[in-house]
Amino acid sequence: MSRCNLQLNQHLQQAMAHRCQQMDTRILSWGLASPALRALLSLNINTVEDLLSYSRKEVAATHGMGDTGMQKISAGLEALGIAWD
Repeated sequence: MSRCNLQLNQHLQQAMAHRCQQMDTRILSWGLASPALRALLSLNINTVEDLLSYSRKEVAATHGMGDTGMQKISAGLEALGIAWD
């Protein structure tokens, strides 16, 4: 099982670690950096299906989501055979 390595202050660490453990292992396998993972969690994205309910533009505009994160997400979805608009 993939691990989620978010670096947070102690106050938030336990809550975010719990949320991250519930995240779809397919998303965790994409190797997203902590800011990108936090961006997904801020949108309540835990599964690929949750992700697909947002447009590419909406996810890209989220604080913490950069070009590299978007590239990894796109490549991960492509590997699953999923087109994302």
